[in-house]
Amino acid sequence: MRLRLTITLLMLAGVLSGCAVNLPAPTATQLEPKEKSWQASAPVAEKLAEQASWWQSWNDPALAKLQAAAQLENPTLDLALARIREARAKANTAKSYLWPTVGATANATRSDNNLIKNGSVTNNGSVGLDASWEIDLWGGIRAVEQGLVAQLSARQSEWHDARASIAGEVANAYVMYRAYQTMVDIVALDLQSRNRSLQLTQDKERVGLASPVDVALLDASSADASADLVSMQEGQALAVKALVAITGMNEAAVRQILASEPAAMPQPVGFTVQSLPIEVITQRPDIRVQADQVRLAASDVGVAEVARLPSLSLFGAISIGEQRAGSLELSGSSWSFGPVIKLPIFNAGRLKAEQDAAEARYDQAVASYQNRVRLAVREVEENMVKLDSSAKRVAAMQRSVAGYRKQLTSGEAMWKAGAVNLLDLEVSRRFLLSAETRLVTLQREQLANWIALYKSVGGEWPLDEQAKAALQASLSN
Repeated sequence: MRLRLTITLLMLAGVLSGCAVNLPAPTATQLEPKEKSWQASAPVAEKLAEQASWWQSWNDPALAKLQAAAQLENPTLDLALARIREARAKANTAKSYLWPTVGATANATRSDNNLIKNGSVTNNGSVGLDASWEIDLWGGIRAVEQGLVAQLSARQSEWHDARASIAGEVANAYVMYRAYQTMVDIVALDLQSRNRSLQLTQDKERVGLASPVDVALLDASSADASADLVSMQEGQALAVKALVAITGMNEAAVRQILASEPAAMPQPVGFTVQSLPIEVITQRPDIRVQADQVRLAASDVGVAEVARLPSLSLFGAISIGEQRAGSLELSGSSWSFGPVIKLPIFNAGRLKAEQDAAEARYDQAVASYQNRVRLAVREVEENMVKLDSSAKRVAAMQRSVAGYRKQLTSGEAMWKAGAVNLLDLEVSRRFLLSAETRLVTLQREQLANWIALYKSVGGEWPLDEQAKAALQASLSN
């Protein structure tokens, strides 16, 4: 009778194991962005490159060395890799619950009881083997596994996002350094021009052709240029500090790399943005992380639902023991096997409340995903608008610089002919230098906008052999 009951329960478990709970899943309309095409104009550049090889297309050896150093050893990447290893270990742990667990015990004791008359020393020993198996009737363990696999996928996406973010930080700091380096030269020339004007006015004052007010005004102008020069030098030094922190190199090595290339602004290199927003958005690591969070929340709903259903476990044990007391010797073995069914009958609504909470967290995850998609579309659109605007402003400022340079060239010719005084010539020179400073600032903004667009469309960063080895080692541990 008992054997028949056991067999019946096992057959019932086999039937029920095919009745896994259905995990919630978002619809396509919940996942895709509302916009089917970009509303902003596609960015244009004289030179275009593939996004995956964008940094290499800059053809800047100094930037390439700094990028490689930042990717080689970085605490942010080390942290991301450690999180991958943790998630991988947890995912492997979930699979183990699909299999029985087996344990062994062994014990030996020797005792003497003086309270008993004619007591003797007693020796006891036993060895045992026990096993248990919780049958995954409703797919609860598989739901846990799905959640942990989603968590692992999210950690891998975070690692890719960290690599792209570090690349963007290095590029921004490098561009900032080159911009300030260029402006230091421009402001230094501007200061020389103002000092020449001041010297000329002081000479005129000594012969009565200029007033002290003119001298004071030009002296104040020279002081302004000196302050601007110090400010540009400060910005240049701060950019070096940023590169030191990101790359992990010492400052002397960073400065050596920077000095190995001419002091010039990097030329903007563009890349083509895919026409469909869904293709662009879904390649972003942060969007992939949010999608994995939705899958994780769905698995939690399944686990909470399974907790309200009956569970079936199988237990078995074998034990062999021996006892010796004086001339008396006893030995024997025992075994047991059977199923255990648990039915959650009354828990004051706790399990139902936990399921409701899991479903609410799932709805939150879907809403967070949708919100992240909207923000991603907005970021791409805004960066394309900024790029279009910066390209037009750079073109306009280049015309301005060309005009002021032509005026200065003409003024220099007239000054040599005696038709223009030196003071007017220096004023023209300052107009040109001011326009050149403005142009460098706009070029820096344009490059920063390209870097921002690179990150907003997913920041694809190619895996070199060293990066592949690091990721593979993390996954295999």
